[in-house]
Amino acid sequence: MLRGSESGHRQATWIELFFDLIFVVAASQLATLLLENVSWWGVTLYTAVYLAVWLSWITATFYANRFDADDLSQRLITFAQMLTVAGMAASVAEQAAIQFAVSIALFRLLMAISYARVRRAMPGDAGFANRMIGLMSVTAAIWIASVFIDGRPRLAVWAVAMCLEIGVSLLRSTRERRAAIPIHVRHLVERFGLFTIIVLGETVLAVVIGVAHAHWVASAVVFAAIGLTLSFSLWWIYFETLSGSPLENMGGHRPAVWVYGHAPLIMAITALGVGIEVAVFTEFGEQLATADAMMLGGSLAVALFALGILLAAEADSAVWVRTFLARLPAVVLALLVGLLPISAQAVLVGLAVIAAVQAIIDVRASRRRQVQI
Repeated sequence: MLRGSESGHRQATWIELFFDLIFVVAASQLATLLLENVSWWGVTLYTAVYLAVWLSWITATFYANRFDADDLSQRLITFAQMLTVAGMAASVAEQAAIQFAVSIALFRLLMAISYARVRRAMPGDAGFANRMIGLMSVTAAIWIASVFIDGRPRLAVWAVAMCLEIGVSLLRSTRERRAAIPIHVRHLVERFGLFTIIVLGETVLAVVIGVAHAHWVASAVVFAAIGLTLSFSLWWIYFETLSGSPLENMGGHRPAVWVYGHAPLIMAITALGVGIEVAVFTEFGEQLATADAMMLGGSLAVALFALGILLAAEADSAVWVRTFLARLPAVVLALLVGLLPISAQAVLVGLAVIAAVQAIIDVRASRRRQVQI
C-alpha cells in the first residue's frame, strides 16, 4: 500500500505517536548523558549518540510515510523497533557502548525486513527497496563490527556507519529513486513537528527538575520562568515560520537540507534544557562553570543557526543567502553572552532577550511574506 500518494489530510496514527514517545525516553537519557559529562569529549559523544538515534527515527518515519499499511506484520515490526529504541535509551544511561551498538544494528535489520516486504508487495518500487535493504544491512554490519573495537576508536566506526547512511541518501541516484515514490508532505511535516514538540517538552521537564532541586527558592522560580521563554521563542519561530515546502520536491537538494537541518536543532534544544536546568539550580549571583556557560549559550546559538538553515531551505533562491545571514547576529550574541563573566541568572536573561527578539523578527517577516503572497 503506497501511503504517500493518499490525498487529503492524513494524521499521525496512534502507533506512530506511541513510536515517537519511545524516543522521548531516549532524548531524556541523552540529556542526562550530557549533564553528567559537560566537556568537549562529552559533547562529541552526545552528538554521535544522538545522531545515531535520530537517524533511526528518520528512517522509520520516511518508511511509514510511504509504505506503512498498519497491518499486523508491520505493527509487530514496529513494536520490535520500539524495543530496540528502549535498548538504546537504557544503554545511553549506563554508557554501555556494546549494547547501544547492538540495539542500533537490530533497528536497522528490522528496517531491512520492512523494505523486504515492500519489494515483495510492490515490484515497481523494488529498486528503491533493494537499495534500502542493502544500506540497512551494511550499516547494521558496521555497527556490529564496532562491538569488537574498544575505547574511542569505536566512535570512529560509528561515524563511518552514519556517514555512509547519510552519504547514500544524498547520492543523485538515490534522490531520483526517492523522488519517484510520492510522500504525504503534510503528514511528514506533522511528524517532524511532533518530534520537535517532544524535545521542547524535555526542556520544560529539565526546568522543573532544576526548580525542584533548588527547593522552590523564589529566585529559582523566577529565572526558571525566564529560562522557559527560550523554549517558547524557539517554538514560536519553528511553528510560525516553517512550512516544510522543500519536501514537495524530493529529487532536489533542499529536502535533504531541510531534513538534516533538524538534527542540530533537536540536539541543541535538548542541550539547552540541560543548560537551563543547571543555571536555575545555581545559587543566585553565582557564575556558571565555563563549560556549563558555553553549553547554555552555545546550544541556543546552534538552535538559532539550525533554524536559519531550515528557513533558508524554504526561501526563494534569490534570498536564501540573505535569509540565512540574517540569523548570524543572534547566533554570535548568544555565544558572547555565554562567555561573559556574569551570573548564571544574567546569562539566562540575556539569552531569553536574544531568543525573544529573534522570534519577533522571524514571525513578523513570515507574516509579511504571507501577505505578499
